[in-house]
Amino acid sequence: MLCSVEQSNDVLQEVAPVKSLRWAAIISGVLTLFKGGAFASTGSIAVLASFLDSLVDTLLSFVNFKVSVAAKERADRKHPYGHGGFEVIAALAQSVLIAGSGVLILFQSLDRVFSPKGFENLTVERLPAALAVMLFSTIAAAVISQILNKSKKEAVASDSRSLSLNADHAHYSGDVLQNLVTFVGVGCAWWWKTPWADVIAGMTVGLILLKTAYPLVRDCVRDIMNTEFDPKLRARVEQLIANCGILEVQGIHRLRTRTLGPSHFVDFHLKLPNIMPLIQAHEIGDRIEALLKKEIPGVDVLMHLDPEAEPDDDF
Repeated sequence: MLCSVEQSNDVLQEVAPVKSLRWAAIISGVLTLFKGGAFASTGSIAVLASFLDSLVDTLLSFVNFKVSVAAKERADRKHPYGHGGFEVIAALAQSVLIAGSGVLILFQSLDRVFSPKGFENLTVERLPAALAVMLFSTIAAAVISQILNKSKKEAVASDSRSLSLNADHAHYSGDVLQNLVTFVGVGCAWWWKTPWADVIAGMTVGLILLKTAYPLVRDCVRDIMNTEFDPKLRARVEQLIANCGILEVQGIHRLRTRTLGPSHFVDFHLKLPNIMPLIQAHEIGDRIEALLKKEIPGVDVLMHLDPEAEPDDDF
């Protein structure tokens, strides 16, 4: 007989600090305005690249802020497995936009190289203002990155996960390097009066954006393909059950795990004594479920209760 522990509809613990995502969106919005003004004044392709990146960052940070809340809403009849898929969709869209921005910037840089009038839009005399903007942007991006990194470490320490938080941290960490590259490129273009440094910086920023998009796409694909837990987290599930202190538990088999956004899903067969009454077996199942939910935030547990004589048939 198939016995499953009743699925809980408790609200998932908040693992992506909403305040961090909100501040990231606000600061990024301010930087976008500054960079837009700097590009309009100088015509620098490197500043344009940084402006487009910040514009995408701002839009996506506001989306992440909303998604991180929606993804943790309690399960309902339409979404019995919760709303973690919102984060997967948002992170995948974000990675596509970041990659698209990188490709656009590369094409803009190449167009400026091969166009006969490609360098005429660059106003070298006004580049010092752009340097000031990029220096400020570098410092601000470093601050945002540290805030998000702290939140990410807290989530990892509690075995929690948020694709929105990971995505924001990934592109703001890339922004620090990207802003430094832009600063150096614009500085060289101003100091040596050569537009080539500006173009090289723009192309470098485009490549950085493509590199930033890759791990985001990889994580989304893992969730979509129902990939197993990280080996350490899977081993922890096995350890918690093995060391639960319930003498009647004879072991588990057919353990399966997967992740969807901030939610973890675990199902397995729990071996119990052959002659144990069903009500007692159900009580033990409830205790195992409570233990896993206490130690692994956001986990959803489904178990099949087997007699100990049942042969193991792991994958």
